[in-house]
Amino acid sequence: MMELLQKRENGKIVMCNLGNFYIAIGKDATLLNNLLGLKVSCIKPEVCKVGFPLCALEKYTELLVQKRYSFIVYDFDQKKEELKILESYEGKNKNKLTNENINCYICSKSTQKYKRPDKYILALSKLYEEELENNDNIYNKAENATEKERIEERKRKRKIWFQNKNKKTN
Repeated sequence: MMELLQKRENGKIVMCNLGNFYIAIGKDATLLNNLLGLKVSCIKPEVCKVGFPLCALEKYTELLVQKRYSFIVYDFDQKKEELKILESYEGKNKNKLTNENINCYICSKSTQKYKRPDKYILALSKLYEEELENNDNIYNKAENATEKERIEERKRKRKIWFQNKNKKTN
């Protein structure tokens, strides 16, 4: 979710509440570490995260306003599954960093496995499954026999390619 919000709010520092903390990830976390000295930790291998308590929001947003950096703060309601904008500031400075981490030892040597299913990835997979079903429906409704033949030919070639690939790896 945070990565999608960062793409949507290009150049702004994106922060969102997570329980009792506001967090920023990736390039926003790296910038907040550089600007405000917030402690960096790993949210997943090679992706940094910074966070601060809910009660410190005013303090950190004032510091960002003083430094004239654009930011947006979201409130995510877990029960209603709604996202609302709490605060936004359009400053002169934008986040122009491209790196997602600060190349720290912890990230580069991380071996921790994340076993909890990601509800956002599950939602994305459901969307892809729906699109596949729609494509199958389009195939079934195809009136033109040559179109069906072309689709079948592609499927056949793909199947042969996978068989050849499996032979090479075995």
